[in-house]
Amino acid sequence: MEDLIPAILSAAGGVVLGPILTRLAGASATGGLLGGIIGGLAAHYGLDAANIQVLGDGADRALAPINVLNSLLEGALGGGILGLLGGVLMRPKR
Repeated sequence: MEDLIPAILSAAGGVVLGPILTRLAGASATGGLLGGIIGGLAAHYGLDAANIQVLGDGADRALAPINVLNSLLEGALGGGILGLLGGVLMRPKR
């Protein structure tokens, strides 16, 4: 179960920032929500595969406060980028 906690936190970070940036781009929040989840998970697994730990210590437990913050921030970054792109692509035509 502890292996899933960073992925869940990354998805939660993406869910927060993805729809916000999508609404700022002028699109519906649906694309931002889906893009936020997918982007948050992709950023988490991508940075994990590249062995990049921006904050915290990868050898420490997943529920250490700095590792929780790291998971939330990397999810928000990936989710924000993909949510923004999804929002721009799903923007209603005028």
